[in-house]
Amino acid sequence: MSENKEVLYTIGDFADKAGVTLRTLRYYNKIGLLNPSSYNELGHRLYSKKDFGRLQKILTLKFIGLSLDDIANIMKYDLSDNDFKKSLEIQKSIMEEKIHHIQMVIKAIDEAVHMLDNDHLLNWDKFINIINVINIGKKWSEQYENASNLKARIRIHELFSTNTQGWMNWFFEQIDIPDNASILELGCGDGTLWKKNFRRIPADSKITLTDFSQGMIRDAQKNLGTKSKRFNFEQVDVQSIPFESCSFDIVIANHMLYHVLDKEKAFSEIRRVLKPNGCFYASTIGKNHMKEMRDIITKLNCENITSESWSETESFQLENGFTQVSKWFKEVKLKRYNDSLKVKTPMPLIDYIFSMPGNTGEVYDEKKLQQLVIFLEKEINRSGEIYITKDTGFFQGKK
Repeated sequence: MSENKEVLYTIGDFADKAGVTLRTLRYYNKIGLLNPSSYNELGHRLYSKKDFGRLQKILTLKFIGLSLDDIANIMKYDLSDNDFKKSLEIQKSIMEEKIHHIQMVIKAIDEAVHMLDNDHLLNWDKFINIINVINIGKKWSEQYENASNLKARIRIHELFSTNTQGWMNWFFEQIDIPDNASILELGCGDGTLWKKNFRRIPADSKITLTDFSQGMIRDAQKNLGTKSKRFNFEQVDVQSIPFESCSFDIVIANHMLYHVLDKEKAFSEIRRVLKPNGCFYASTIGKNHMKEMRDIITKLNCENITSESWSETESFQLENGFTQVSKWFKEVKLKRYNDSLKVKTPMPLIDYIFSMPGNTGEVYDEKKLQQLVIFLEKEINRSGEIYITKDTGFFQGKK
């Protein structure tokens, strides 16, 4: 047997090694969830080592609480995804979210038990609280999809950006941090700005990381790990910042202001909490950012794929942000980050397109997906790559 020949397992051997029943494998095959890699001359199912990875994902998502229909949709989209590390990282992240939710439910139950032990009275509000805590659990299929989409959007930049410094490192380098600085970040996301630049943070700085989403706050703490002790965390709406006036030397809003409904309130609050001569840094994108990606989607002419989500940033872009920031801050400057993408393989591009709001891989079977791959391969072969413009930068202003 050739050393390069793939090892295949009969359904019995595969079931034994995986610790599942033959009935389970046959059922997964019947509903198209896990098809064998091939068949022998007698028509018996044969499985490959890669099928163990696929089965692992199915069993993990089932353990998390997803239905087989939800898993089928995820697996259908993941036909293009051979990045097992990415998949495992997402599964782990959702597991941790579910553990947190279970702990909240246990705490609510403990409070009800404590009430009965001490008061011997039945307070139905405690039982209603248990129900409410159970119901705040996220739909885990959506959680998986959101995490997968974020990974896809980050991955294309990591693989194909022409500026190897990276946005987070470059942006941090532009921030002038004075001695004993008090710093506020609004919309910190998963805290990547600080994780990537942790060694460059002045030891005497006091840093508060905030986000509108409590889930994002937890993601930032988790992403920073033991480094999270270095920061203060708080859930904050930029339209109503709960800190005293003149509290911060620096306020940062990194790619978040275009999500804010009332920007006038936001700018007013940011100016209020800044100290005199304190600096405000607000990053965003320009109207030509990723424009070739939109052109590609238009060429596809597919009713299931849209580029409309790019319009969500129009309220605060590099072209119109200067006027908005200048109304509230002095000495406003605009600085652009020099970068682009040179995409040489189709799959990260497909992952990115499906990661955008309004798009979904669920409508694509293997045949349609292959047609999409062929289309993008032709585009790449014309010049050896697909060039995509990136237009990113920030405004700096003083109080």
